[in-house]
Amino acid sequence: MKRTISKLLLTAGVAAVMLSACSKVPEESKYIPKEAGLVFELNAKQLSEKLVTNGFTMDKLMAAAQSGDSAKDAKSWEDAKNSGIDLTSNFFVSFVFRGQVNENKSYIEATASLKDVTKFENFLKTNLSGYEVKTGKDFKYTWDKKSSALITWNDKTVLYLMHLPTSKLNGLPGAVGEPAEDATEADVEAYPADTAAPAEAVATPVANVTAELPDEAAILITEADHLYHLKEAETAGSLEPFKKLLKENADISLFFNSEATYNSGMLTMLPANFKKLMEGSYTTATANFEKGKVVMNTNSYAGKQMMEIFKKYGKREIDMDMLEKYPGENITGFIAYAFDFHMIGEIVKSVGMDGMVNMMLSQKSGLTMDDLLNAFDGQLVYVSSDFKMERVPNPYFEGDTLDKAKSNWIFNMKVANKEAFNKVMTSPMLANLFTKEGDKYVLASPEMAASMPAMSLTEKSITLGSDSVLLSQYLGGKGKIKLPEAVNGKVKGSMLYGYLDFEKLASAVPMESVGEDEKAVVTKAKDLLKDLTISAKPISGDVQSGEVVLNFRDQNRNSLVQLVEVATEAAKVAKAKEEKRKREQAAEDSLYNLVPVDSAAIQ
Repeated sequence: MKRTISKLLLTAGVAAVMLSACSKVPEESKYIPKEAGLVFELNAKQLSEKLVTNGFTMDKLMAAAQSGDSAKDAKSWEDAKNSGIDLTSNFFVSFVFRGQVNENKSYIEATASLKDVTKFENFLKTNLSGYEVKTGKDFKYTWDKKSSALITWNDKTVLYLMHLPTSKLNGLPGAVGEPAEDATEADVEAYPADTAAPAEAVATPVANVTAELPDEAAILITEADHLYHLKEAETAGSLEPFKKLLKENADISLFFNSEATYNSGMLTMLPANFKKLMEGSYTTATANFEKGKVVMNTNSYAGKQMMEIFKKYGKREIDMDMLEKYPGENITGFIAYAFDFHMIGEIVKSVGMDGMVNMMLSQKSGLTMDDLLNAFDGQLVYVSSDFKMERVPNPYFEGDTLDKAKSNWIFNMKVANKEAFNKVMTSPMLANLFTKEGDKYVLASPEMAASMPAMSLTEKSITLGSDSVLLSQYLGGKGKIKLPEAVNGKVKGSMLYGYLDFEKLASAVPMESVGEDEKAVVTKAKDLLKDLTISAKPISGDVQSGEVVLNFRDQNRNSLVQLVEVATEAAKVAKAKEEKRKREQAAEDSLYNLVPVDSAAIQ
């Protein structure tokens, strides 16, 4: 039944994309609890409009999402249509983290709307082995033994609940119901091992839970009762960042509640002060499939205490000189970042861990945390160019060769304080590795130096390069990078900016090893993407915003359609290869059966 329900949900999700162009805005979000740590949303209406506008048929979409077996696909489609689920609704998947990892209280909640409860119950009756409907307070439910999941519904909504396998985390330090080894007495008092969910988040157990149901079912039934009767203040919608996210009407949305995750009993290893620091911290993200590109936007909201740290250290901008003096034009990609390392120190101090960190550093290196933070500026850049694939001897098989990626590159990080830098370089931790020659530090071992990239370690910067010539040109400041026109001018003013040229990467990939049956789809995949950009601006108000843009080579068609087309072709090739393998195996088995066996020889 697990496979049947999963197949239904997949088909329903696919179908919703095609059929929801005229749907009303659903209200499924009112069943998501405030303490949900992670929430995904699929906006079926908006996705459907983009696919239908581009002439994408249901047959093509089903071919991309299903197994390729037309008979099974047709049945799945019919099941979806007749399941009673509203294929025009939004779909939410929420991860709710509760209790200690060994208490098995954390669960996944999938939420959708119902348009015909009778059809839904008939579907369950037909497809669920051992189906037995039971009644809770204002909702019905049944237990799926094979998938260990609870299926619940009322007249308008279906909630599918399944426990998260948190027991697998039992081996992690501080992840069980015992305090971490290094936990302080204050930590244990603030977050005792038997900490339960807040009172308002715990429902009264549902009456009449039959004895034949397992304990895990009883826990989920209690949760379902709580979810169906959430007060507005108990829902995720009462949180302003989540409320803003729902108004975005994005194709796909994500909500991460840092506070709920860190405050869950699963993370006992975290000190209480850190959990306090994360109060009011949330992250939201949206993805939209547009013509010729996918645009992803992120917003990070910091609470009061964290915001004070951000305002003190988080408004840096990229040092353009570090990027612009790269001596190359055929740029494959780069990333530049401006970050004040003192922010890390401030966080460590605010949670009361600076004493422990300083003790550990002092024992191993004679340094303090401030020594490290003062030494480096936090301005760093990595640039790569002239990417290519070279045929080189295989080190494991004599006479054989293999393809190896090669490119020119530079990594550069600024030094902030030369006195602190010299203290780090001459500390017991590094003194045996480096020696000082003039104004530079060099590796003490010639053998190690021969195996390492070209490097320059001075009181101004730490710079590594793919070769000494490129390194010398970069440090001499005589080069001038040539950035793509679409990127040039956008880097300045950002605290983070990254770029990757997929066209150059794809053009260098050899096709010799690709089978004839696969060349068409591999070529289509290579021609799909143009480039990727990642950017983040300094914090503004109480929000730090970022953007990821995935550009396609074909700028005239919707990106979702292009992705599904390639996926469809790839699925066809994979199916053809599997059928060919089965035919060859059958032929081999038939040939084996024809060969006479000499029983005497065997004896």
